[in-house]
Parts: sequence; structure tokens; C-alpha cells
Amino acid sequence: MDKKYVTLFKELAKTTAASAETVMEYDREKGDEKGLETATIMRDDYQMLTEAITNAGDNYVPTKNEAAKLLVGAMVVVNQLQDQINNLRKAIQGYQTNLIPKLQEIVDNATTDDDARQMAEASFIFEDNK
Repeated sequence: MDKKYVTLFKELAKTTAASAETVMEYDREKGDEKGLETATIMRDDYQMLTEAITNAGDNYVPTKNEAAKLLVGAMVVVNQLQDQINNLRKAIQGYQTNLIPKLQEIVDNATTDDDARQMAEASFIFEDNK
């Protein structure tokens, strides 16, 4: 097995353990004891997997159980990345369809700083604040 996969598996296990930590914090804040227990078990499992990979070094080859954990971890990471991509797309769309056109209109049409301020006051209002 290629050493790069060993490194990838180790990072995947670390990342999944860190994700479980984040869920633990959320569950603590919400007082969700069952969720906290589940996230704690997940964090511990992935920390142990990280240790197993680290201890084996370049000779690491996953067992069936470890491959299943790595599969779940990969699915968690993919979902998180997909959420990040979706949030970035929303941000880009907001810039392109809202902010940039409004700023462009001010730049194109304001003849004085007072004009610019008045246009900004009228343009930069969120719909839910009206």
C-alpha cells in the first residue's frame, strides 16, 4: 500500500475525531446527553484509529473494521466539504447579485459624496429590516 494513503488515512481519522469534538461541544451547549455520549464514542474511536495508524507507521494496512471507520470518516468529511462549498456558492451569489450591483450603481451614478451616502442609505437595507 502506498505511504501516501497511510498519511491520508491518518489525517482522515484525525479530522473525523476533530469533527466529533465539535459535535460534542454543540451537544454540551444544547444539553443533549445522548448526542454527547454518541459524539464522545465517535471521537474516542477515531483517536484510537489515529494512534493505530501512527503506531504502525508506513506499514499500516486497515482491517475491515478500520476500513469501515475510514469509510464513515470519508463520508463525514465529504458532507462537511459539500456544506462549505454550498455556503461559498451562496456567498458568491450574494456578492454577484446584491452587493456588487449596488456598489457599481453608486460608483456609476453618484456625483458627490453626499449622493453616494444617500444612495448607500437607500440601497443597503436587508429585506427583513424593512
